[in-house]
Amino acid sequence: MEDPRTDRFDHAAAERKWQKVWDETHLNVVDLERSNNPFYNLMMFPYPSAEGLHIGNMYAFTGSDIYGRFKRMRGYDVFEPIGLDGFGIHSENFSLKIGRHPMDHAWITQEHFYDQLHQIGAMFDFTRTLNTYDSEYYHWTQWLFVKLFKAGLAYRAKALVNFCPSCKTVLADEQVLPGGGEGSCGVCERCGNEVEKRALEQWFFRITAYAEKLLENIPKLHWPEKVKGAQTNWIGKKTGISITYPVVTGDGSRVGEVTCFTTRPDTNFGATFVVVAPEHQMVHSILEMSHISADVKKKIQAYVAQSKATTSQERSADVKKKTGVCTGLYCLNQLNTYKMPLYISDFVISGFGTGAVVGVPGHDVRDFQFAKAYGLPVNRVVVGGDGDTSPIIKEEQVQEDEGVMVNSGFLDGLDIHAATEKMMGYLESKGWGKRVVMYHLRDWLISRQRYWGPPIPMIFCQHCACAGKGEQSGMLGWYSVPEEQLPVLLPRIDDYKPSSDGVAPLSKHKEFFDTVCPCCQNPAVRETDVSDTFLDSSWYFLRYPSLLTASADQKPFDPVITKKWLPVHMYTGGAEHSVLHLLYSRYITMVLRELGYVSFDEPFAQFFAHGLIIKEGAKMSKSKGNVVNPDEYIATYGADAIRLYLMFIGPFSMGGDFRDTGMEGMSRWVGRVWRVILHSLEHTGPTEERVRLMLEKTIAKVTDDMEKRRYNTAIATLMELVNTIMEEGGVLGQPELKKMILLLAPFAPFMTEEAWNRVNGREIYTDSGDSVHRQSWPPYDPKILSTEDVTIIIQINGKVRDTMIIPSADADNRQLIEEKSRVSGKIRSYLTAPVKKVIFVPKKLINFVVG
Repeated sequence: MEDPRTDRFDHAAAERKWQKVWDETHLNVVDLERSNNPFYNLMMFPYPSAEGLHIGNMYAFTGSDIYGRFKRMRGYDVFEPIGLDGFGIHSENFSLKIGRHPMDHAWITQEHFYDQLHQIGAMFDFTRTLNTYDSEYYHWTQWLFVKLFKAGLAYRAKALVNFCPSCKTVLADEQVLPGGGEGSCGVCERCGNEVEKRALEQWFFRITAYAEKLLENIPKLHWPEKVKGAQTNWIGKKTGISITYPVVTGDGSRVGEVTCFTTRPDTNFGATFVVVAPEHQMVHSILEMSHISADVKKKIQAYVAQSKATTSQERSADVKKKTGVCTGLYCLNQLNTYKMPLYISDFVISGFGTGAVVGVPGHDVRDFQFAKAYGLPVNRVVVGGDGDTSPIIKEEQVQEDEGVMVNSGFLDGLDIHAATEKMMGYLESKGWGKRVVMYHLRDWLISRQRYWGPPIPMIFCQHCACAGKGEQSGMLGWYSVPEEQLPVLLPRIDDYKPSSDGVAPLSKHKEFFDTVCPCCQNPAVRETDVSDTFLDSSWYFLRYPSLLTASADQKPFDPVITKKWLPVHMYTGGAEHSVLHLLYSRYITMVLRELGYVSFDEPFAQFFAHGLIIKEGAKMSKSKGNVVNPDEYIATYGADAIRLYLMFIGPFSMGGDFRDTGMEGMSRWVGRVWRVILHSLEHTGPTEERVRLMLEKTIAKVTDDMEKRRYNTAIATLMELVNTIMEEGGVLGQPELKKMILLLAPFAPFMTEEAWNRVNGREIYTDSGDSVHRQSWPPYDPKILSTEDVTIIIQINGKVRDTMIIPSADADNRQLIEEKSRVSGKIRSYLTAPVKKVIFVPKKLINFVVG
């Protein structure tokens, strides 16, 4: 029986020992200026939650770290930094909950997080950490805001915005999810509480100015298709035409006009009504018209009030019952002089298109539903080729597909695409319409009415506003804080709790907001909102490489270092940030490129989206009591075993189910590996031939899997190798032992460091070049692999009838394999009819087509 006191791997001792050595020898510190083969390997940095690092963080960091370790062993100078996304609502709300000031809480969680990040065995360069709440960092976040303002890309405007009463702050559209009860505006993506609409003055970034560029670059990105698809859909480009319809009364008197955007102007002869959103400017005009009855105005006001309690997702849902109110006015279709009733309906969304829709119920299901609800005509102007031109009377008869024009004057007989082009040309020639491109994307709402964030570096001067002055046209009285006065420090205040009125906590502190106008030197006030935490994370990857440069205090990022190390070579993170962090980072990078600060317009050369971890078949949550704390598992099983198990439970791109029984099984396997290492250290003979061949196969397979980040199959292959070793005596010769240790090194950094130094006769080292993690990835010998036997499948008319074992060197010899197949007893019985054709796939199969 094996003695556990001598054969057991003491993971705790190894972790303490080697973490200390790695820190002392600066093993994971890269000379960024002198590196010859840069590889920037980055994982999305975490926000420091209350409990510290959770197993989901460790899963993501481990998958990223394994790839970085592999690339380093392949000859790259790998830079793998880490930091904390510590500003924002997550940390602030926990501070409110426990009664600890956010500033104090930040430093406490920072110490805990970095301690945990040391424990997981990742090759982080801890000399270049950053925290978004450090003034040395948010100095440059504010600098970025100033640069966007000076470029005309930051502006303040009153808008109908999403407000979370629970978080007590506004949210960008991207941060509101469908859900909630009847009449809900959706729910906050952070807290899950219902959101409401409020009209507030807010700061925005003009991300829409880059909509086309953001969309244009997507096909070139080496990113997962699901992420690229999400961004494409969110940007939502539509090419069409805006048609302007005169608004008239029942007697034909003109009282205004409404412009509708459509991608299907070919169907305009079939238009029977027009609908505007409740927020549309025309609604306000109607309420001021003297000839509109008081009863109609009352109905309109009631409907508008009701619509404010619905989210845009719900309003645009096909399943929602279509409601509206008739204004008593008409829109004149100048193609055929038809007067289309003008309605107000919440199925039209303000801010999407023009906020007005021309209804063609014969060729749009939602238009048909509305027409059916209000008894409006349904005219058919496109047919699918059956020649039926009768009015539509059933929903399933709505024609939204390809077809030919009918009942459409000069368009009759054309297919819909030709008709669309001809109609747009006709409308433009008449001055009734104009070709335009529309986007779903809206400007980035940057203001937050909270305390824990970087103060927005803007100043308002009433004196200049009255004098018609301002730093930007259309922004009277507003000036950016002079760059030499940055950072605008976030003061420590005791009354940092947010209020439900949407007014920021800093607005209560004259000592903060009282200042002097940069232009006229008269008294002025600072902006008291802070910026969205996604601004903090939109550029952090640019800061890491420049942290220790001579210019770190004078510039956000050094141009020489940035050109050498950016864009990020491999970025790993969650796909849930597709239209948040990933989109915002792309936008900020494009702006910096146009302003001349960087030489590239995409921040991440490659992006890999990792999966998610569940526990015992269920999503982890405190209420279920199934949250996995990595600290406890590291203490029990060791970091190496957890790293291996997390990567083994499923494809890294998909995630997996964390089960304690599986964790225990992996721990036992690590023990088996350690015993093979110990016994092999005492072995003086050669490696068994079967094991040597298996090792070469393993190297080839694992090398391929690592590059493609198929960690689970790489580990499975390593398990097969260990099984083979055990079957052949449980030992390896010294050259093969070293190769196996190197294969395991990215997965199990502590155990392999201990093993590598023992096999090289060392207890410890002082030169980081002696570390296992500074060695080259083991090559494999193709000649040895070529001697391996290959199984050839033999088919008759596509059905497997036999198999043949043949040396690998002969596996692509068609003549030889065909001859051997024909003499097989099983195959001869099927070759009674003439062979019409022989299909051969080298090294795989041969198929005889007979009959």
